[in-house]
Order: sequence, then C-alpha cells, then structure tokens
Amino acid sequence: MLTIPREPRPRLDAVRDALAALAAKRGEFPRPDDLDARDPRFIARVLPLLGLLYDDYFRCETEIEAEIPAGPFLAVANHNAMTGTPDMFCHMVAFWRRYGTVRPAYGLMHDVPFHFPYAGAWLNAGGAIAANPENARHALARGAAVLVFPGGDVDACKPTREQYSIRFGRRRGFLRLALREQVPIVPVVSVGAHQSLYIATDGRRIAERLRLPDLVRSNVAPIGLALPWGLILGVPLPHLPPPVKVHTRILRPIRFDLPPEAADAPGMVEEAFERVVGVMQAALDTLRAEGRHGMFPRKGSGSGRSADGHPDGRDGESSTRGRTPAAR
Repeated sequence: MLTIPREPRPRLDAVRDALAALAAKRGEFPRPDDLDARDPRFIARVLPLLGLLYDDYFRCETEIEAEIPAGPFLAVANHNAMTGTPDMFCHMVAFWRRYGTVRPAYGLMHDVPFHFPYAGAWLNAGGAIAANPENARHALARGAAVLVFPGGDVDACKPTREQYSIRFGRRRGFLRLALREQVPIVPVVSVGAHQSLYIATDGRRIAERLRLPDLVRSNVAPIGLALPWGLILGVPLPHLPPPVKVHTRILRPIRFDLPPEAADAPGMVEEAFERVVGVMQAALDTLRAEGRHGMFPRKGSGSGRSADGHPDGRDGESSTRGRTPAAR
C-alpha cells in the first residue's frame, strides 16, 4: 500500500503567491455548471498553502491500495463529518500530489457552498461543480476523475455515535451513472474529521416537519456543538475544525461487467450498491481499529510500499467479471 508522502514546507514566496492567487479569484463569480471554470494554474499556485494545512494542521494520512485508473472513473466517498470539515480538500490535495494538477478532476458539490463569499469561486476553480447527473456525465465524457459523496447531508450530519458508518440512504444515482457510462468506481473512505465537532442528532424528523427538503434541499436539521458557533440548532453551517488528524484510504477500483442497460434493472443496481457499500464499510471498520485519526491518534503507520513506489498487488483492480455484482 502506498502512502502519499509529506512534502517539505513551502518557502515564504510560494505562500505569498498562493495568497495572491486566492485574492485574484475572489472577485470572480462561480460558474457551478461550467467545467471550464476549473483552473489548473490556480490549483498549482495555491497547492503549497493547501499542503501546509494538509501536512501540518490536519496531518492527513492518505493511503492508496492500488493506482487509480488512467481514464475516467467515479470516486465514491463517505462524508467525514459536517460542512466545514476537510474531506474533499484532503482527497483533492492527495490526488494533485500523486497525479498532478493538469489531469482533469472534479468534485460534485451541493449548491449552497457556491454562494459563500469568495469560497464559491475558489472551490469552482479547484474543480467543484454542481452535483447533478448532467455535470457528472460531461466530466466523465472528458475523461475526468469525478468525486461524489452519495450520502450528502444525511451522511455528513450523522450523529457522532454513528461516525464509523456508511450512510448513503436510498441514493443509487451514482451507481446508475457508473453503469450507464461504463466507468469503474473507486471507493474512498475517510475518518477523523467527525471528531472536530459533536452531533447529538441529525434532526431528520425536524427537517421533515419543517419541509426543509422542499424549501432548502436539506434533509437534516442537526443539533450539536461546534466551533465557533457553540450550539448548533438545525442549520449545518460550516464550522471551524480544530486540528484533528484525517486518515483516508483509497481502495482498489471496482468494475462491474454489466451492460449499460443494467442501470435500469433495480435488482442489479441494488446488488452492486450492496457490494460497494460493503467494501467501504469493511475498510472503514479497519481504519477505526487502527486508530490513527481524530483528536488523539494512535501512533504508528500501517502503510507499505514496494521498492518502485507503487502499491503492492498485481492488477490493482477488484472485478466482478464472471460473478454476480454482490459476490464478495
């Protein structure tokens, strides 16, 4: 297994240039449905600053079980806590370090962050696009990597006592997309950031009674504690996370040897869903047992690297050829 290495701290002039790049973008309006809003040069300029946060604040540890596919693929990740936590940030920094900023990569994101002052334009330039099937299809057609968090707010705002569970609910759209576009799924699991706040309840019943799913596209109304707000009462505002250690593992790609028409077969979709979630839950359980995350991470490293720097393993893929999608 390969671990994305820590990089030397950037020089002061590189940090200043990163801040200048951010300042230059803040006056732009985000274009959530425009794939050309992604700016590789901007990413390269801000990467030294992001690397400081990645290495020294969140102490990110990202492991790769096998090299990701060269062509388009769908990266499917769990949410590692509520808005304000750095799961997408950590995933993208690790990707850029390993595969470069020029290789096209996008993250599907809820509409709301695009409207945050300055942040919307920064996220857009980094590859964030509005989370809808059309944008995802266009990105895959360009040969891009596409990151999706199927659990959305339900997964992000799950109670702290359930932080080590995959919560995708009834959402199967990501699987239908992968089957129709005939692209592999790369599962990504992450732990640690959920310990940056406390969530007592996701408040889904409250959200239903207040008709929040219809009014503001929110299925939750979380209640808990987070900096700097103190008490959270129903609105999942971005919080200020303390320096919790984030541990991420990018799992072996999964290919389903099924025709595009399988996307319209509920039974096949459900079996494929169970396989993907089963693989992710098992990996999440492993990260929990290893304990190298959160406010008080266990010391030690469980990563392994072959002499040539590539992950151990032969073909680097988990395939369902010759088996049913639910086969373990």
